[in-house]
Amino acid sequence: MTQAATSAAQLGRRIQNPSSWSLRRRLLVVVALLFAVLTAAVAIASVMTMRVVLESRVDEQLQELSDRTSVAVERALATGVKQPLDPRMSGALVVVEHDGDLLDYFVFTRTGTRQALATTDVDAVMDAPVGAPANAALPGYGNYRVMATDVGEARVIVGMSLSDTNQTLAALAFVIAVAAIAAVTIVLLLGDVIIRRALRPLTSVIATTERISQLPLASGDAQLTNRVRIEEPASEVGRVQESMNRMLTHIEEAFEARALSERRVRQFVADASHELRTPLAAVRGYAEITQKHESNLSDDSRASLERIEAAAHRMQALVDDLLLLARLDEGREIERGEVDVSLLVVEAVADAQAAGDGHPISLELPEEPVIVGGDPLRLQQIVANLLANARVHTPVGTAIDVHLRAEAGDAVIDVIDAGPGIPQQLQHTVFQRFARGDSSRSRATGSSGLGLAIVQALVDAHHGSISLESAPGRTAFRVRLPLWQPVVRGEASVRSDAASAHD
Repeated sequence: MTQAATSAAQLGRRIQNPSSWSLRRRLLVVVALLFAVLTAAVAIASVMTMRVVLESRVDEQLQELSDRTSVAVERALATGVKQPLDPRMSGALVVVEHDGDLLDYFVFTRTGTRQALATTDVDAVMDAPVGAPANAALPGYGNYRVMATDVGEARVIVGMSLSDTNQTLAALAFVIAVAAIAAVTIVLLLGDVIIRRALRPLTSVIATTERISQLPLASGDAQLTNRVRIEEPASEVGRVQESMNRMLTHIEEAFEARALSERRVRQFVADASHELRTPLAAVRGYAEITQKHESNLSDDSRASLERIEAAAHRMQALVDDLLLLARLDEGREIERGEVDVSLLVVEAVADAQAAGDGHPISLELPEEPVIVGGDPLRLQQIVANLLANARVHTPVGTAIDVHLRAEAGDAVIDVIDAGPGIPQQLQHTVFQRFARGDSSRSRATGSSGLGLAIVQALVDAHHGSISLESAPGRTAFRVRLPLWQPVVRGEASVRSDAASAHD
């Protein structure tokens, strides 16, 4: 299915499902439907009333025609002289029956002439009720209003055509329908304008919430300065706007308090890490000096000294990691230059193999160098931390594969191990600081829980991304870094000129 067909299908489903309509469309449709229903009711009532009025006039003419015709027939029967009936009414119908014989049966046409009725027409009106008008359909002349009257032994049936009445009602219905359609159209147009204007304050609320939803709230640096302008404080929408502004003020204060607290914590971590480096260096120095006189030490003292030095090394690494994270949290820009990731990955793999040969590491590189922009030491630290994570958290002998390739403008680094995998409930926390797989936070593995957090921070600092896929038997970390984009000489001159003009 093409994109256009998919869009058309989605639009059709949205139209068929009123629950997906906007509030403006719902109000507009409801108003239009109510107006159409009321207009239809008024139109039907008007047409029915007009029909009653017109039929009452026809009945009056019918009664007059019946009286005149009955008098003429009675006079003719009394004198024995048959005179032609001449009602002089356009569309009048007269049938006179005496002792089963038809004495006269004709229609007085619009042209003023008598026209004899056919036998089928006469049969259609012979059942007319006496003294009460009724409707009858004559095949050749249309609908008639007929009534019968007994005059002695004769029966007089008269009728009046309903063609004028039907034409009047049809014209009235047509005029009402056209007027109703025009009125509904005007209601739709005016209603849309009025509803838009009435919902404009609500639209401003929606626009404000959309702008806020696009802010990077998770970073803690977002400024919630957007507010809704209140036009009608007394209205329901105005009260919603006022409540929303109060809510945004409270949220802004909460974000500012949280940001201040985070800044204090980051500053504390940075200051503490920086201050701890000096005493740790002193501890390591004194330990090294003491080791030079280890011949004078007992075995217990020598073992304690080795543990002191190992603990100092671990503390030094932890302090360095904390200081690096604190600096990255402060948003400090890293050094950027042209870096060959292929050479960097080779060196990281060589260091990992030298650190421990219990994990066989395979390396797959492209034929061409893969160049990115960034700090080579920090980029190497990304790969080194991922390899260290694979070695620490997998059994000895677990194979580790490292792949590097260029793909869609990115340098892609995959570090894959065949270990037991990361539990599903822990996969969303592996990049958090001090995250460990065991609940007791044991140091049996020698992990500080900062390795992957540093990887995440360094990848973000290089404007890249990192993802994780893990299952029993396969855990894969994928790092994407933007490829190096060399600056064209013309662009560099333009940028320098712009910078000079700005200065």
